[in-house]
Amino acid sequence: MLLLLHHLGSKYIVWDKSAQINFLSPGRNTVYADIRLDAVEITHIKELTDNYAPVYRTYTVNIFDDAGIRIAEVEKTVYIRRKNPKPTTR
Repeated sequence: MLLLLHHLGSKYIVWDKSAQINFLSPGRNTVYADIRLDAVEITHIKELTDNYAPVYRTYTVNIFDDAGIRIAEVEKTVYIRRKNPKPTTR
């Protein structure tokens, strides 16, 4: 979920929590993940994490082979939290 971390910035923690994979056909060559999050979702996550509490979001990720055939569908749960502010030193 580097893409999500990239959009949120360094003030957030993003970890993969769990995943469930439904294999549709064998992947015999290079495979690619199709991950898409829109600006509304990014804004919503920022609102949910304003209080520094953890948030769990589940996304569907499609996996394609190099011929463009969808070979798997992944239900991915991600842990997201805004980092606590660092204490100021005097």
